[in-house]
Amino acid sequence: MKTIIIAACISSLFLTACEQKKTEPEFITPRDQYGARYSVGDLGGRPVNLGREAPWVEYEDNTGFVTGKKYKRQTRTYQSKIQAFGFYMRYTDGLVLVRYYKASPYSEKQYNAEINLPDNHWVRVGVYADKSYYGDLTKRLVNSTLETKILSKKQLEEFNFRGIYLPTDEYEYDLQKYVPHPEWVKRNKKLIAKNTGSNILYNIDDLYVEKNEQGNVLTLITCGYSENPIARQCKQEFVLEPEMKASLSILFQRVHLQDWKLIQQQAKKVVQGFIVDPIKIKDGMK
Repeated sequence: MKTIIIAACISSLFLTACEQKKTEPEFITPRDQYGARYSVGDLGGRPVNLGREAPWVEYEDNTGFVTGKKYKRQTRTYQSKIQAFGFYMRYTDGLVLVRYYKASPYSEKQYNAEINLPDNHWVRVGVYADKSYYGDLTKRLVNSTLETKILSKKQLEEFNFRGIYLPTDEYEYDLQKYVPHPEWVKRNKKLIAKNTGSNILYNIDDLYVEKNEQGNVLTLITCGYSENPIARQCKQEFVLEPEMKASLSILFQRVHLQDWKLIQQQAKKVVQGFIVDPIKIKDGMK
């Protein structure tokens, strides 16, 4: 009798497992307008489809680190955690660069014709989430000032206040300007003069900050200087919370610093355009 009961239980479990398997069909990756599979995944808590606009995408298991093991391609779903991806965009009109043999050559021709101009409007956007997400810009700023929690006062003095900025009352384009610590500048100039005979600064950027009424940092922008106009660039960083737990880093030509709000708006619009509703996609495949 016990044998019959056990056999019946096993049979019941097997049937239940089969039924569950039938009700959970294999995930089919959606395709874009060119017929190519999207890079799908979870970007900061939101499901996204990344098409040919994003030429590189990193997931939690292939972030570019060499492990010595042969990489095995994984089946991606909307639960796959995206760590980072990037794209190029012309911020004046939101045109995104697409290099693909089936795509219109328009964006690529525009990019190639303009990218080497010192005042070109193309920006490089990096998007970071999950383990690559850096959300607390206020903490980042604090650790770049005399209030830093990383180094002691003695250590700051030993390193000539390298990497330390001081706030000013100056504002440019609604951004508060921070200046490098004078001891850092003095030491930098001395080293450059000794090694090259030049009087220019090396590897010291200008720092601009946007804060809200509570004093929390919303945007960080660092701008470098170079004798070569094409190399004079700014890096703009901000987060997309509460829409999604993702941060953006954008490189653009320094001459366009006054357009930082438009650049941020256009980049945000492109990223939000990748968000999808998996249920609607699933229904559309039926």
